[in-house]
Amino acid sequence: MKNIKTSCHNYFSQISGIWRRSLLVQLVSSFLLLSLTTVLIVGLAVFYQARDALKSSVFDQLTMAAELKQDELRRWISDQGQSLYAIAQIPEIQANSQNIFSQPKTSPEYEASVKSLETSFSQIVENLSGLQEIFLITRNGRILVSSNLKNKGKYQPLSQYGEVSSPTLKNLAFNFYRSPDTGKLIITFSTNIKDQEGKILGMLASHLNLRRIDEVIQASSGLGETGVTYLVTKIGSTLSSRNILVSTEETTTEDKTIHSQAIAQAAEGKDGRGLYEDYKGVPVIGVYFWLEQQNLALIAEMTQKEAFTPARKLAERIFLIGLGSAGILAIAMWMLGKRITQPIRAIAHTAHLVSQGDLNQTAPVLTENEIGELAKAFNQMTWQLKKSYENLENYSHVLEERVTERTQELKEKNANLKSTLNELKKTQAQLVQNEKMVSLGQLVAGIAHEINNPVNFIYGNIEPAQQYAEEILELLELYQEYYPEADPEILDLTESLDLDFLKQDFPRLLKSMYEGAERIKEIVLSLRNFSRLDESSQKQVDIHEGLDNTLMILQSRLKPRHGHAHIRVVKNYGQLPAVECLAGQVNQVFMNIITNGLDAMEEVWLETGLPLVPTLTITTNLVNEKIIAIQITDNGPGIADDVRKRIFDPFFTTKPVGKGTGLGLSISYQIIVEKHQGKLECYSELGKGTEFMIYLPVKLSQSTQKT
Repeated sequence: MKNIKTSCHNYFSQISGIWRRSLLVQLVSSFLLLSLTTVLIVGLAVFYQARDALKSSVFDQLTMAAELKQDELRRWISDQGQSLYAIAQIPEIQANSQNIFSQPKTSPEYEASVKSLETSFSQIVENLSGLQEIFLITRNGRILVSSNLKNKGKYQPLSQYGEVSSPTLKNLAFNFYRSPDTGKLIITFSTNIKDQEGKILGMLASHLNLRRIDEVIQASSGLGETGVTYLVTKIGSTLSSRNILVSTEETTTEDKTIHSQAIAQAAEGKDGRGLYEDYKGVPVIGVYFWLEQQNLALIAEMTQKEAFTPARKLAERIFLIGLGSAGILAIAMWMLGKRITQPIRAIAHTAHLVSQGDLNQTAPVLTENEIGELAKAFNQMTWQLKKSYENLENYSHVLEERVTERTQELKEKNANLKSTLNELKKTQAQLVQNEKMVSLGQLVAGIAHEINNPVNFIYGNIEPAQQYAEEILELLELYQEYYPEADPEILDLTESLDLDFLKQDFPRLLKSMYEGAERIKEIVLSLRNFSRLDESSQKQVDIHEGLDNTLMILQSRLKPRHGHAHIRVVKNYGQLPAVECLAGQVNQVFMNIITNGLDAMEEVWLETGLPLVPTLTITTNLVNEKIIAIQITDNGPGIADDVRKRIFDPFFTTKPVGKGTGLGLSISYQIIVEKHQGKLECYSELGKGTEFMIYLPVKLSQSTQKT
């Protein structure tokens, strides 16, 4: 294997060397490549134009076939529904049906009516091939009479025979569903049986014979060798529906869900056409229609390979013709190229001798065209080169001096570049930290949004659930009051359930759930407000809301935990106007300063173990009509003066390695001072805590907004 790779590499190296060294080979190969590219582009253009024309024609053909089958299918289903309705209107069947629903089962009239209907239903099914089974069903779903005696006495889900009607099938209910007994797909029509007063007694229903649908859909439709039409239906509930193929040949109790672009679009009630892969994964061109009244999707398809065969053959013929033409032109180009390269070779030979140091050589002028002019220019260049070589030695000393001077300049510039690089590294670190905060904000907003929907669902349903529970418990107490002598089994169950405790505890349980949902809503709102991703970058905001949201997010650190003290928060909020600022970045400043304060207070509490109550005090006030002040104070260990002077420097931190980056306060300073034209000041004394003062303008200046 290694020898084969080596041989291939050597072969391609030789070819590449020939191409680089020979102008003739370059001319011919470039012309040949250009010709082949042109032929390929033309062939592809012709193919796609022919393909578009064929696509429109195939779409029309498929649409016509699908519409014909759609009309025939609708007529057949409508005819079967009308047949059932006509059967229901036969006086004898009406009378017998009314007797069965109204007479006792042991009466002679009941038995005579059952036998009469069984005989009539069997004869009707034999004569009408479109009906598979006719049966009489009660309002509670029990089959009383059926042409299929095996189904007599069985129960059927009434949802399949509900009063579903359509404009074309009046007084009839129509449904498409899977049989709970056999698992096969069934189309059912049903109509109500009423007494003389118009009261509904039951229903007369019929299952249609799906083999006739197969005959209609699978009949030859002139769509070529691969053209097919088929039906798809959607079964199951709204939350767990799936699409399956409608066919008596393929329908089993283990129907597989099928999927394609056409099936998905048609199942949504849309009509359309396009190029896609069918449910078997074969690329096809197809059209699809949703039959609303029948709850079916009708799809007609043909493989793209068959549909676009004429376009492909046309492109192949064009490519072969172009390939032959390109070959002929390449031969002609080879002959012309030889006449061009011969005088160029002579000039190249002379140039080789000159490069060896023989500046007295001259190139022969063999033609009067551009190549001849090139030879003359080359000879002139050789003469000039000779003169320049003589002057070169005179300039060598001057050049050495200039090189020395330039080297010194480069050293100075290199030192400046190193300094600039260090500044760029600092800026890059700040940008990375900003991007992290933006990503964190997006993550927080996404989590808040995803939690909000289920929490609203729980929150909105707890109150009705509590009301229902109270009503049920009230009903239970009434039962116990008016029926004190209960059955022993009920008394045993009441005792095992500890019913008295349950009645007391269940309302409290619902109340606890309500309070928990309320708490989750507050947290979600705080997360959304803190992230500020749904608002513009510059907006008038409530500073107190930003502070409260930050404290809400840090609530887990404020509460007492094992090994950590409870941190008390004192809020001294003044009357502040709405402040125009970059809300998300200002919230980031609050988060950085408050987090540093919490870290400092926890550290001194853990190290000293003194009964100190860690306290965080936040005070806001309006300095004047243009400036507000935010004061954040903690009673931590304080900061030494030499450290305090450097806390706003990038990468400066006193925390252990891995716990702090040294960028939090540096970025906070940049946000307040540079982006908002405000002030960020720190006052601290060892053993007496730390105070941060933030001054923000009420309205950003025009220059700040542009920045």
